[in-house]
Amino acid sequence: MALDAILIADSGEDSLSGTNPLRLSLDGRTAFIQVVLNYLENQGQVVPPIDGDGTMSWSSAPKLNGIYLLSYLTKHNFDVELVNSYYEEKDRFSSLLEQTPRVAIISTTFVYSKQALRSLANDIRSLAPDIFIIAGGPFIYLSYLMLQRLHEERYETEPAKDDFLFLDVNNEPSVDLFIISLRGEEILCEALKGSSENQPIESLPNTARLVGETYCFTNRVDDVSNSGSIGIDWESLPDRIFKTGVVPMQASNGCPYKCAFCNFTKDRRLMFMKPIDQLVSELKAVSRRGVRYVWFSDDNFRLGRGNLTSICHRLADEGLPIQWMSFIRASTLRNVDGELLRRSGCIEVQLGLESAHPQILRNMNKKASPELYYNVIRKLLAAGVNCSCYFIFGFPGETDETALVTQEFIRSIEFPELDGILTWSMFPFILSPMSPIYEFEMRQKYGLTGYMQDWKHRTMDSNDAMEHIKKTFFELENSGPISRGDNLDILFGLTPYERKKFVALRHKLSKLAMRSQLKKHDIIESFTTVLPLDKTITGEPIGIR
Repeated sequence: MALDAILIADSGEDSLSGTNPLRLSLDGRTAFIQVVLNYLENQGQVVPPIDGDGTMSWSSAPKLNGIYLLSYLTKHNFDVELVNSYYEEKDRFSSLLEQTPRVAIISTTFVYSKQALRSLANDIRSLAPDIFIIAGGPFIYLSYLMLQRLHEERYETEPAKDDFLFLDVNNEPSVDLFIISLRGEEILCEALKGSSENQPIESLPNTARLVGETYCFTNRVDDVSNSGSIGIDWESLPDRIFKTGVVPMQASNGCPYKCAFCNFTKDRRLMFMKPIDQLVSELKAVSRRGVRYVWFSDDNFRLGRGNLTSICHRLADEGLPIQWMSFIRASTLRNVDGELLRRSGCIEVQLGLESAHPQILRNMNKKASPELYYNVIRKLLAAGVNCSCYFIFGFPGETDETALVTQEFIRSIEFPELDGILTWSMFPFILSPMSPIYEFEMRQKYGLTGYMQDWKHRTMDSNDAMEHIKKTFFELENSGPISRGDNLDILFGLTPYERKKFVALRHKLSKLAMRSQLKKHDIIESFTTVLPLDKTITGEPIGIR
């Protein structure tokens, strides 16, 4: 029996972080803790297989967009297989083609450009020339919103024509059907049904097709108002979803804030907060499948509501063998007890701080203060909750002086004496279409010109921003860049002191490696001072100690 479709959740594009490429590498591999251990055990070389690699790490979690669509389509009686990351799982994709799938579905949650979508579609075509390719998701919808502004005289669409769909027919992706919707699951089902029954799908609403040199759009209908809540039947999912021991989950959807750099499409009708009983039920369900770590993918955990203390009490009282991480707005954490947060299972909080200069925060419409950031981070680290912080350098209004303020702030929150680990990722400002800062009035206000990663305003340009990132990278000594690939069992098998020393040492070596070639002997000698090698990884919590 033929497979209805292969679903592709992610292509595997690199992050836009300015600090990720600067991290330490060993034999061409990012120096995650399990890679370092392998390097030490093999006297200065990485020898696969690497025990603990690709499992029990935040980055090993499959993508939630793929999990949700797999659950949804399976519930609607379609036979679908999920490919989480196309380029990493290309062999699996090829083997699935033996089941003669009619359709390849590309979710564009993690696709950021027309070029990336074209490369992905072309690669699929090289393996399956006749397969019907459907693409939908945020990038498709964002491209359509850009199309709506194409003829606005003061809106900069010209530089975006190579990056977004529909604006100009030039080297278009080899996609047969585009679904243009914030909630296109029902349309996708209709398309799959039409494909299986050889029925025409050209008239499906909220879709587009490239016919010759012209995009043809169907009528627009409101498919958001009647959409239900986003639910996943974790019990029915295949075992491979849970094999890494880490899964993503949503406790809420949407974000009520309007940061000036953000181009996420927001519709308040899609904003929801999962009832706590349902959340606990889902956590129990994934725990029964062997999951020990949950990454809440909320833009802002439970919409930043003021009931985080009661949520933490409930999770702590349940005694679930689950540890978790999420983006949580600093203001939400202002009055939350750090020890309670840790008892609830929270081992890491992601914080979008962006800047530590009050005026830049106002320019960004962040509605936060450096004092709030400092107090919250100190409280969390004192409770042993790790903090991964995100910063943007170069936002309009940024000067050498304001960038230095942020640099000094990061140094002030490293707190080497506290149990929790501070990690960070620094991004150069990106002038993204459909963000508030991209509007003509905002450009005029700051003398802002350019596009995406190449820009300048009255007080800084994109090259200056990258220089400030590199300078800050070198100035920090008691923290390190975010490393989502670290095996958490191994990391938390160390004492708090050893964890902090490891992260700081890894960062120190990365800085030395950027200035001169490191000697194997020095790497081995350095790491063996903080990494005990008396146990191997057993797959049981906790790791190597």
